[in-house]
Amino acid sequence: MTDSKIIELTPFRADLTRALTRRGERLLAATDLAAEVALLEPLEAYYVVREIGLDQALPILLELSQEQLQAGIDLDCWNRYDFAVDSLDEWLTAFAQDGPETLAKAFLSLDYVVQLLFLAQTVTVYDPDTDQVSQEDEENVMSRAMTPDGFYLLELKTELPLQTHPFTLLDSLYQYDLPAVHRLLSEVRVDLPTQIEEEALRFRSGRMQDLGFATPDEAAVIFSRPAIRPPLPRFRAPIDSGVTRLPSVYAGPFIETSLLQQALSLITDQGSLARLEQEIVWTINSAIIAYGEKTRDIEQIAGIAARVRDTISLGLESLLVQQEPDCLLDAGAAAKAADLLDVWCITDLFRHGFAATMVLQQEARQAMRDPRFHAWHNLSDTEQSDEPTDRLERAFVTALLGRHPMFSGVDLANPENLKAFACLADINVAHVRLQRLVDRVGRQA
Repeated sequence: MTDSKIIELTPFRADLTRALTRRGERLLAATDLAAEVALLEPLEAYYVVREIGLDQALPILLELSQEQLQAGIDLDCWNRYDFAVDSLDEWLTAFAQDGPETLAKAFLSLDYVVQLLFLAQTVTVYDPDTDQVSQEDEENVMSRAMTPDGFYLLELKTELPLQTHPFTLLDSLYQYDLPAVHRLLSEVRVDLPTQIEEEALRFRSGRMQDLGFATPDEAAVIFSRPAIRPPLPRFRAPIDSGVTRLPSVYAGPFIETSLLQQALSLITDQGSLARLEQEIVWTINSAIIAYGEKTRDIEQIAGIAARVRDTISLGLESLLVQQEPDCLLDAGAAAKAADLLDVWCITDLFRHGFAATMVLQQEARQAMRDPRFHAWHNLSDTEQSDEPTDRLERAFVTALLGRHPMFSGVDLANPENLKAFACLADINVAHVRLQRLVDRVGRQA
């Protein structure tokens, strides 16, 4: 039996395999789609929809639970602290493909404050009998409409080119649930949009925490100085949370061999493994927030997951070397790394890996203090050498100087491509490369 076969049979490899079966295209081909969708955790369901694309995901959208749908809206329809009307419009337009009733049901299944917020940011509601309404002119004649029952006058507020017109949505709501739409419009008429948005954001923040997403300030902790000793006690089983397993987009990068993957493959206790996978999800989620990325870009999110995998592996190796300076990355190292997983939480391992990269950033900043090196790095495009390697070296230095130091300047076709430092060998290679570059620029000056 080969080593690769042994890895395939480990509990962690089995979990990855199960995660990858929950991909969008495979789900669409399921004989019992409703049952398969019901088994998805909200975060998994969101990534499945995003992987397929909203315009192609209607069969799955129709099977989403209220919790799954709300998770998708929470993840997709906010730009940090600001509600994104056009993003919710994309989701509504997908449901509208199935008709007015489906559109109305989907909208009314959302958190009530989100319903209010969407309408408050897209329409102004007047009571024509009591409210002072400005004189209608030729420019805004198409932006006004009476509700079907004649109770309210609506005026389009947003200038965004929405695919599903707010008046079309309201027509659907009137057909489906008259009392519900009356209540919505009466509150939108009198409530301040800023107050509605603040309340919606507060509720959304709580739900995001249930999905394993920290606030921006809390997420930034992963880039802080790590603790010298692990905190105690170490939990063994996963905690009660809306996220207990890896979504497929997170699981994909962990198929590749890394010190972290090798260590996880040695964990046989299912409770401990489940807890570790839960912590990996939380760390990836924190990285997404801390890097300022949007969850809707599946390729970008897979790249973030790979960065997290590599940085945690670097953290494991850094701790091993601290314990045993002459430690080699052999089969025994994986077992020792597995022991560290039993002691350190995943977020702290990430912090140790990130700390190992900061030495390179400090060296790059020191190099930039030399006027000659600074001038070389900041040459305008027209003054730069035609040598391809020169562009690679500038990309390399720029990546080290970033807020979160990265490895770049490797691919001649795409010099600005970024990847995380995955091991101490990467750190050493970058250190030597930077020193040689500093010496070369100094000689050329």
